[in-house]
Amino acid sequence: MASSHTHNRARPFPVALRELLHISSSKVTLRRKLEAHLLTNNGGSHRQKAWVGHVDTSSDVEAVRKAMKGMGCDEKALIRVFTSPKYANPWAMAQLVHDYNSRFIRDLAKDIESETRGDLETVLLALIRGPLENDARTLHKALDRAGTDEDALMDVLLCRSNADVRAIAAEYKRIKNRDLLTEIREDVNDDLFRLYSMVLAAHKAEDAAPVIATEIDHKVTELQRATEGTIGANAVATAQIFTSSNAAQIHAMSEAYQRKYHRSMEDVIEKEFRGDMEDALLRMYGHAMDRAKMDAQRLRDPLYKTVRKDRLFINRVVSLYWDQNRFEAAKAAYKKRYGVSFAKDVKDILSGDYEDAILALAREKK
Repeated sequence: MASSHTHNRARPFPVALRELLHISSSKVTLRRKLEAHLLTNNGGSHRQKAWVGHVDTSSDVEAVRKAMKGMGCDEKALIRVFTSPKYANPWAMAQLVHDYNSRFIRDLAKDIESETRGDLETVLLALIRGPLENDARTLHKALDRAGTDEDALMDVLLCRSNADVRAIAAEYKRIKNRDLLTEIREDVNDDLFRLYSMVLAAHKAEDAAPVIATEIDHKVTELQRATEGTIGANAVATAQIFTSSNAAQIHAMSEAYQRKYHRSMEDVIEKEFRGDMEDALLRMYGHAMDRAKMDAQRLRDPLYKTVRKDRLFINRVVSLYWDQNRFEAAKAAYKKRYGVSFAKDVKDILSGDYEDAILALAREKK
């Protein structure tokens, strides 16, 4: 991200991991599969389209197998391999997974599920799945329980590029063989359903779309009419304005609203909305105004809940791990906002292999 007004989130891993794990007799190599996919997918950043190059995984797949073979499990060896900078790109991680399965005629995910437990298992599975599959499986868990996990739903679907949203919806369909929007309809209230239907339509202004003063002024007027200017805020109209705008446009709207009505958009949202709709609008607003600050808040909140939300925390950390520049910005904002480093909080709150894995992902020392 060039500034806090544009997105630079690493594009979710666009190749179904199951396909990569399939041990085929075909002579088509993993590299060719990935390159072919890159050539046929026009979304995402140029950085993500650049081929990483072949990674020699031979010693690492042996180390991983040795760590899980026989009695007990060498968790530290697993953490060392899977959090190595060598595999900090989803393509390289996919190659490691593919090579492990090919070498031993096994399923790495099943081996991890068999040999590890608890939060470390959650971390390792999130890593080997890659960003796209993990996003889809996060949605599956968020919707497949008594009571929707709204935080996880927002994490995966809000503040994403149109290409991300389309890829995630398709991956969800592949994994669960059900339409994502239909699943959401069954789990959320009508206003939230309308918001997510707008998100999944993937019609948001692209990051490159300009900020046009007349359009911003029109949106600000419409936003005021939908909130302060009426009795009972119009949630659907407000959601339409937010979900159709990119980060730079929302940022410009905030400045224009303050000039025109002498109130902050954030205060208006907090006054006019409650519950999950308020949270969703504030998430989009905060992301547009200061992404690093929002990321820092998203890292800290699960750790300080009355009941700690470890799965939510892990998914947020792993998501940032795929974009180290963004992670570093989030850590700097964390220290500035809370007066303590992210690493210090991790060391104080977590323990054991779980602590070690999170510190490794954050590139922090024990």
